[in-house]
Amino acid sequence: MSSNNLTTRNIPIAVVVVIFVAMTAAACGSDSASNGGEVGVDRIVDNDRIYVIDDLKDAPGVKGFKDYDVEELPGALEAWKVIYNKLDYEVRFYPTHEDAVAQGVLYADSITGDDAVVIGDEVLWEEGEKDRKKCSRASGTPHSGCSYSGRYLEYVIRGNMILFCEGDESQAAFINCENLLTLTEPV
Repeated sequence: MSSNNLTTRNIPIAVVVVIFVAMTAAACGSDSASNGGEVGVDRIVDNDRIYVIDDLKDAPGVKGFKDYDVEELPGALEAWKVIYNKLDYEVRFYPTHEDAVAQGVLYADSITGDDAVVIGDEVLWEEGEKDRKKCSRASGTPHSGCSYSGRYLEYVIRGNMILFCEGDESQAAFINCENLLTLTEPV
């Protein structure tokens, strides 16, 4: 009887283990268009929409518009720095979603994340370079002790637009992207 009892007890544990393994495998899998599912914001979405700077200019609370010269930025029509909720964002517009992905991802990857290239000869697009970096230094350290890091930890591509977002960590940057993007949705 104790042998039967042991078998009956092991079945639910085995089921739990199988479910746990399946859920873990599903959570670990992601594609290039996802941020890993941390906050439910996909990095790349072709929503068939063509965005323009007026979508942001008309959004409540968005201000501080600064136009960048895009002559040296392959494929871009426009690029702007904007401020929303006291955070800096950079937004780039391309003719199509396909152009944004094909011509913008290399440049977007280079200035985002912990390994962002924001100073020096390896910067791919110099226009607006000073706006893409922030000074990080320990308290009490003089300005000469500044260590520059990327201002934008993440970016998202929506239609023909690439939006770069600030945040103290990746998840916060994706949330900040999503907060600004919701303002561009038609009511």
